[in-house]
Amino acid sequence: MPHAIMVSQGSSLEALPNELLDEIISNLSCPPPSLAKLHQPPDTNIVKSSTRDLKNLSRTSSRLLEVTRPRLFTHVCCDLQDIDELLSFLSASSLTQHVTSAVVKVQPSSDDREDPFWWRRALFYLDPQRITVIAPPSFIGKMMGAQIFEGHSWAFEAPLQILQLEQGTRSFDSPPRSHPGKCSTLLEARSWSSLLFNESSSLKAYNHYEYFLFQVPSFFSTWGSLAYDKPRPQKLTSSPALSRLTSFRYTAVFPFYNHVKLVLNAVELMENLRSLSVQLAPCEGDKATELEQRGSMDPSDPWMEIATGYSLIGHSVSDLGSKGSLTEFCARDYALGPLRAELSPILEDILGRSEWAHDGQGIWTKKTIYPAACTPTAVESIVQTAVA
Repeated sequence: MPHAIMVSQGSSLEALPNELLDEIISNLSCPPPSLAKLHQPPDTNIVKSSTRDLKNLSRTSSRLLEVTRPRLFTHVCCDLQDIDELLSFLSASSLTQHVTSAVVKVQPSSDDREDPFWWRRALFYLDPQRITVIAPPSFIGKMMGAQIFEGHSWAFEAPLQILQLEQGTRSFDSPPRSHPGKCSTLLEARSWSSLLFNESSSLKAYNHYEYFLFQVPSFFSTWGSLAYDKPRPQKLTSSPALSRLTSFRYTAVFPFYNHVKLVLNAVELMENLRSLSVQLAPCEGDKATELEQRGSMDPSDPWMEIATGYSLIGHSVSDLGSKGSLTEFCARDYALGPLRAELSPILEDILGRSEWAHDGQGIWTKKTIYPAACTPTAVESIVQTAVA
């Protein structure tokens, strides 16, 4: 009898129409695990998750596999060497239109053997809202059209970085409206509106004499240096891909203040940037600082670089708010109590007396400033007159 009840219950579930089954299954869907780990030290393990409810359900029967498969492949992840096999499977299974995010991993040891233009093939079939790439600095540089200087890479020992690009809306056609084969960089391949870059840590470089003379292996070093030059290269100054960006999130553990300046030079090219987020210190609980301080570094140097870096950032935020479109700035390092006490006077001195309002938790929002002849009372009066 118990066995018969189990069969009956299983049959009842599978007898439901697809619409109801999909509604039930949607409650098992969850965001990709990488989203919660983008600010941590770059590692290919950020894609790992202990939640396998959707996958386990798909294994129970062929009927449920059919219904769960589109949601199962909403977020895909693979090593770059397997990208063609994945694209072939998705295309043959009519799943390409269901992919909304993709994570691609490139192992440091295979950097020189991999094709930096892999995205041309991938974006011919897919139109994801979000692409995340975990790869060596030189590989990310090639994807973004920047020649990375690697002469000082030995000092940083940063094998991986994280690049993430997002577009606001998906407009999937077959093939997509913008053929990626005509684009020279991943940044140009879609109308990306958000860029996240985790540059990894510069901490190991502090163990070397005159560490501040070393150049971080980063495509932002290239962009920032070119942006600083006057006149700027035509391709850089008129880049519609940079102008389309409205959000930029930057993570770099203990970068040198002169490198932060290069990053800010590049940010100036993002003419329509509305949101800027910065993290320059390790995440809470990260023991890297304690381990590295056993070396020859002066333990005060990294923190001094952060303080100077945030001073530069504060002035840039003020300028971008006055001359550009910036309306929100987030200092993620406010989450660390001791660091908050050090950064607060710096940022409040720069932004506290201007048109920026602080929520006390590290987020500044640009205040709405009305012209003298257009105060809130005047606006209300105009509206009432128009209605009348």
